[in-house]
Amino acid sequence: MQKESVGILLSKREWRRLIRNTGKRDGYIYQYAKKGEELKLNILFFTIQNVSINDFRAESIKIDGDSVFKVGKVDLPEIIYSTKKYNKKENIKKIRKLSQHQDLHIINEHHLIKKEDLYELIKSYSVFDKYMVEDDTKETSSSTIYLLGQKLSDGNWQIPVLFGKDVNNQKYSFLKAMEIAVGENKVQEESEEELRKVAQEILRIIQYYYPGIYEIGLEFIITKSGEFQLNSLCTVRSIINDLSDWNPELCKKIIEWPIELAKDLIMKNRETVENEIEPTPYEYSLLPETDSEHSKDLDEQSVNIWVKLKTFDHDEMIIKLPKGIISSVRNNDLMTILFGVKEETCRLKINEESVVLRNNSFNFPVEIYLSTSAVKKMHIPTDLVYQFKISNGKIVLGPSIGFLLGEKNQNYNLEYMRKYEDRFGEYERYGGLVIAFSPRSIDWDENIAYGMVYDPVAKSWRYDSAPIPSTLFRRNFHQKQERIKRLVEITNNKLFNSHHFKKSDLYLLREEPEIKKHLPTTHLLKDKNDILKLIDFVKVKQKIIIKPVHLSRGRGIYILEYENNNLERFILSDFSKSIRVRHFFNEAKSLEELLNRLDVVSPNYLYQTFIPLIKVEDRPFDVRVVMQKYDPQNWRCSGIECRVAGENQDLTNIARGGKAMTLEEVIQESGKDFSYTKIQKNIVELCRRFCQLMDKKEGHFAEFGLDIALDEEGFPWILEANIYPSFKGFKAMDYNMYLKIRYQPLFYAVCLQGFKLLKEEGIDEVYNHNQLYI
Repeated sequence: MQKESVGILLSKREWRRLIRNTGKRDGYIYQYAKKGEELKLNILFFTIQNVSINDFRAESIKIDGDSVFKVGKVDLPEIIYSTKKYNKKENIKKIRKLSQHQDLHIINEHHLIKKEDLYELIKSYSVFDKYMVEDDTKETSSSTIYLLGQKLSDGNWQIPVLFGKDVNNQKYSFLKAMEIAVGENKVQEESEEELRKVAQEILRIIQYYYPGIYEIGLEFIITKSGEFQLNSLCTVRSIINDLSDWNPELCKKIIEWPIELAKDLIMKNRETVENEIEPTPYEYSLLPETDSEHSKDLDEQSVNIWVKLKTFDHDEMIIKLPKGIISSVRNNDLMTILFGVKEETCRLKINEESVVLRNNSFNFPVEIYLSTSAVKKMHIPTDLVYQFKISNGKIVLGPSIGFLLGEKNQNYNLEYMRKYEDRFGEYERYGGLVIAFSPRSIDWDENIAYGMVYDPVAKSWRYDSAPIPSTLFRRNFHQKQERIKRLVEITNNKLFNSHHFKKSDLYLLREEPEIKKHLPTTHLLKDKNDILKLIDFVKVKQKIIIKPVHLSRGRGIYILEYENNNLERFILSDFSKSIRVRHFFNEAKSLEELLNRLDVVSPNYLYQTFIPLIKVEDRPFDVRVVMQKYDPQNWRCSGIECRVAGENQDLTNIARGGKAMTLEEVIQESGKDFSYTKIQKNIVELCRRFCQLMDKKEGHFAEFGLDIALDEEGFPWILEANIYPSFKGFKAMDYNMYLKIRYQPLFYAVCLQGFKLLKEEGIDEVYNHNQLYI
């Protein structure tokens, strides 16, 4: 990436005008260039269409004074400012790819939030209730107020612009707009301060849920009584258009601001690199921590009960417990409360009342009290039922579990989270907090995550915040690695499925003695010279499969066959689209040219021996085995399905028309004289060896979907190991098994935190039934 450079993304129309040198010399494009020159920054202009994601380069234009000239294809600058909203999918994908690059920073990955998504988010915070009115009850107003929020390099917001417009599109100062709306004598002096304050709070929430936005306009209407109601959002470009004639000086400052921000970000990046210290290697352990001597007396009580939180108003951090829960402490002692990764010291108050524990359970929790200051400081949702225990002398509330989402924050809303709701059928066995969030939605200074919390009563999600959970279940692998490393450290390696296990990672295990003989011969495609090796390989093996390293569900796959019945012929079956396309070649040269055009010659592809699979009704099948951790030392098989290919298909993916059957069914219908019991045992044992091998490698894994091929001798081959497997076949074949698979990662997360999991039949393991009162 180019250092000390800033890229400006233009529209195609702006690009063409700039090349022709037909734009206004005082237009905003020239203002970017002049401000860059003033700040000693190299300003380059290009379009998103000109950007190559393969090498992160783009055809660029530079302005020098009044001269405009092409500088050809250059490395992308480290800071890129996106000036417009994109609608085409391919352009949106490019912006997202750029934003995920470790060395690039995009100012404005997107420019607007859907109105319904904004309302849903803002309404979840009661402090905004008076400013949120539904469309059907909204008043008409003679004046509308516009504010521009600009996010600084430290994440804080400034509001440099506040103005009004009437119904005739005439612009006014804030006070004049208020006078028009409510009358001169009704304008309150503190109105502007109030509006700025609420706008800052809204922008702060937007920062956590939509961190890719750096500039956004807020539009408020003024009611006849002088109150403000949030009406909509608008782009910075629309505000610039409004100000260009009315207040050109202010307009100029707004246009120049992204260049100033880019300079700040470059300086911040440079300071980060200069101050970077080589991290000290840290040994993580997933085993329960041993109790320190000073906490031994507390922990000997084995306190572990179900609790419900009640709040009381107090400025001090206070927790009130029933008498006898912690017998070795006194009233007014200071104790540490741990919730997620957040620790705070609270003053302990002991109530005199006794509480009955005989029926203590998720449905009959003990009430404990927290001061409002403690709840606010620790961001504790108080409407959930928690487990309460003592560990290392600390009060621990939990469990707290996080679904770690990706970095496409604009996609994560309540509708998106509905696909996770079938994971909570046995929530009452453990209780506590489950929050889904992006690594980009974290307040790292306070270790608070902003996301969506599961509400077990409503059986749905809501927007909320909580401390970073003690255990994280990674659900996406498109995050910047430094954020993942930070979370691994904060949670003491309790972030599981921490590494994206790719097809090429399986290739790296080819010499491991535990699984070596069960891996098909595989080669990575590194450069164009490997094409000839691939062709030689298929001549020997007769049939091979070419796979993309990163994709799943059968996407991007090719099968290459070789025939030599007096006439040499190659057949390439292309499965990269929804239908199979077959290409026939009589010479290797034509095949080589096509493979180059298809861009399979890259580190993103590999090729391997095609395993002749056992068939059912002349359709090949493979075996999907779900392996999951039940505790840090214990891998178990949670389910096995066989995926039978669709008619006239070589690929077995359910997404391509395949169907799910049980292993016993396919063994019976294969016509082979195989022992189902022996085949199943061999498969599960192989998968267990693989998982135990992975425990010795870097990373924390707790779930794999292993694709196993059975050849015509019944010998098992590992085709793939998926860290993010699909369970569609299980859902159709055995819904109860499907649900158990969906629940297990949450059970494992509970186990990692040392909380108890109630038995399925309802026998409560959490407390001592003989202890009736405390």
